[in-house]
Amino acid sequence: MAMRKPTLMIAVGLGGPHGGEQDEDNLQRERGDGNGGDGDIATEAILGIVRDLHHGGPLAIRQVRLLARGLEDMCQAVMKKDDYALEEAAADARDALHDLISE
Repeated sequence: MAMRKPTLMIAVGLGGPHGGEQDEDNLQRERGDGNGGDGDIATEAILGIVRDLHHGGPLAIRQVRLLARGLEDMCQAVMKKDDYALEEAAADARDALHDLISE
């Protein structure tokens, strides 16, 4: 039986409540203008996680740790060539990321 490969998509750049206004600290770090972010999805994701950690407290810290654990488990499953464990770890990582970004 073929194992279904997990699918993961991260959507960044959705409109916020302030429309075209500048960001809250007026530094424009997340707009890709050379002031700290270069507009790529990886930078946006990391900046989002940093914001969540600053504002989310212990719950956000727990969620980031669960995401990191899920990613580590995915790596271990690939090294062991365990497709079932990979699928489970990917699902756990996806759930942790969803919880982190949907707060």
